[in-house]
Amino acid sequence: MAAALQRGLRRVWQGWRTGLAVSAVRAQHSQATSVHPGYVPKTSLSEPPWSPVKLPDAREEAIHHAEVVQRINNLIANGQFGRLFAVIHFASRQWKVTNEDLILSHADIDAKCGDKIRLEKVLLVGGDRKS
Repeated sequence: MAAALQRGLRRVWQGWRTGLAVSAVRAQHSQATSVHPGYVPKTSLSEPPWSPVKLPDAREEAIHHAEVVQRINNLIANGQFGRLFAVIHFASRQWKVTNEDLILSHADIDAKCGDKIRLEKVLLVGGDRKS
């Protein structure tokens, strides 16, 4: 009976030692695979799937813009513009307007019917051939 008790205790001791070894290996494994604090995995949410957009040079864009404005101004000065239109932002809406158009808005502004108002947000200007 003492021998059986010794064998049982030996099995318990070996099982306990094996359990300690397994938990030590698990601890080492979890430390080896732990991530540093600022790490963000590469996913479609952390980095978009498309290539980065390269913006044009600001100086070249300003030069191109000035050339387009000059050409449009020349067309208007020579009377070669056809019917003009504009897309404006007014009273929290976008409106496509042409010369002599009336806009019916429920917004309260300090202007009477027939008064001229200055529109600060002109989104697009165009004509028969340009926009």
